[in-house]
Amino acid sequence: MSQERFNAQMFVSWYAEKQGVAIEELGVAPVVVLSWSREIIRSLADNTGAVLSNKWMYKDQYPMYTGEVDGNRVSFLFSPVGAPGTVMFMEELIACEARVIIGLGAAGSLQPEAPVGTFIIPTDCISEEGTSDHYIDRNTDLYPSRRLVEIIRKSCERDGHNVLSGSLWTTDAPYREFVNKIEEYRKRGILGVDMETSAMYALGSVRGVDVCNLLVVSDELWHEWRPEFGSPELQEKIRCAERVILRCVADGVVCE
Repeated sequence: MSQERFNAQMFVSWYAEKQGVAIEELGVAPVVVLSWSREIIRSLADNTGAVLSNKWMYKDQYPMYTGEVDGNRVSFLFSPVGAPGTVMFMEELIACEARVIIGLGAAGSLQPEAPVGTFIIPTDCISEEGTSDHYIDRNTDLYPSRRLVEIIRKSCERDGHNVLSGSLWTTDAPYREFVNKIEEYRKRGILGVDMETSAMYALGSVRGVDVCNLLVVSDELWHEWRPEFGSPELQEKIRCAERVILRCVADGVVCE
């Protein structure tokens, strides 16, 4: 097994020592909800009373808020878009003792049965990003925590949301999603496309932490592109998704 010359634990320890603080003072809770939307993270923080983690390494550009939901400690982190930055942050979170990481974001839909506002829980992935290759073999299946899948699905269903689970396509190049590839993946039953999930699942498997994403369909790709970014309909669905995740944290089941 190859050994890393430089890893996240080394970086976090170096940073904490340089700042004159303990790693625990960086403010990372055992459960982390991350999103690629600053608005979602602010909303989660505002609704739970979570406070800015002032000693977090990227607090100005990528803030993190930490608090409690019904006695369960949780951090809400704004993450860079794309697999490399997301996985880098996840490595550092794990070095700070995070053990459950839930992503809350958006996806483009490849299926007519998944219109804008549909909730998707990716349960396996097609990886067309480069980060996963540094963690797993290309022939390795990319799965989330099965426990978290069931927890999040049940929370969605309790509110009567249309939630689908299945395969997701993850790409590094959103402006190279060709019509013929979309059609091929649609016929294969692939639900949607994003830029992070497959790499997140690869990391979770390698580092032994629970990882699962809940994605809300923001645009449709199976016909002429139909974006709904920022629309009242989509914003309401995102608020619903936030409540779904907060219920999971409140119930304490994600910490078991």
